[in-house]
Amino acid sequence: MMKRLYLLLALCCGAGQAAAGLLSWPGYQDEDGAILLQAHGRHVDPYFAMKALLTADELGLSIASAADAWTAWLAPRQESNGSFPRFERQADGVWRRAADADADDSTLAMWISLLNRRYRRQEMPPALQVSLARARRALWRLRQARSGVYDYTAGAKLAYLMDNVEVYAALRDDCVNAGASCRRMRQLAAALPKTFWEAKTRRWRVASRDIPPIAFYPEAAAQLFPDMADLPAMPGQASFDAWLRGEGRPWLVQDKAHLDFPWGVLALAALRGGREDAARAWLRQAAPARGTPRWNVLEEAVFQGLTHRLATAAEQEQRQEE
Repeated sequence: MMKRLYLLLALCCGAGQAAAGLLSWPGYQDEDGAILLQAHGRHVDPYFAMKALLTADELGLSIASAADAWTAWLAPRQESNGSFPRFERQADGVWRRAADADADDSTLAMWISLLNRRYRRQEMPPALQVSLARARRALWRLRQARSGVYDYTAGAKLAYLMDNVEVYAALRDDCVNAGASCRRMRQLAAALPKTFWEAKTRRWRVASRDIPPIAFYPEAAAQLFPDMADLPAMPGQASFDAWLRGEGRPWLVQDKAHLDFPWGVLALAALRGGREDAARAWLRQAAPARGTPRWNVLEEAVFQGLTHRLATAAEQEQRQEE
């Protein structure tokens, strides 16, 4: 019954191409290559666009066409200091700079990861090689010399766990695919637990210094990010099952009182933790939010990628039974 359900889901709700392994998001990517934060919107946040592409890739969707159009759009808009701001489309259709990146470290990390993963088996175009080198330099400038972790923006003297985990993943991508950043990757791997792990409470701190307590984001969500990046588990660190039984419960049932967005990216942690049932539950519970203001391009990428993954698994099971 469940196998049939996911095969049907893959064919409805605009997910048919996702079931075939192709990332397709009408309304999210313009003809010029820009990837919108929300469907048919007028804002581009490069972080979310690239996180969506990388997540879709991780879930098995082909992102080549979408990524090529996106990099052709974004690379010329990289600023001289290496950063990527946010953009807004004006009434005349022209894209204009709207704001700085919400977090420079994670946005730069997404660019480094995307270029490395997209071109891991082929030569990177020269213009993108230049852009990648510029992004690396911009990221190095954010590193705290004393602690070894990365500030979210220049001069902030504040580092976030989730951002630094994404920086670590980018450095690893750069090391594996380009033979660059290997030493910096190892340095950050060593710095992360020293800065963020609290042995007494057996929890990850969400920031390098105290910030006002926040309910689900980033406190609860952040606890899963190190494992999602394949960082070694710390002594006493909660398993995904333990997290789900406790502070993860609002995510599982999609409790709107505690969640601003569906946080579909955490379904990757469920899959890593062997809890495909939890990933399926997210897909079922979050589906009603699709197309609402609570849904963005990252949620769409997870929805399509997870649909593809579950449908593929269902088809394989069905063939084995036959």
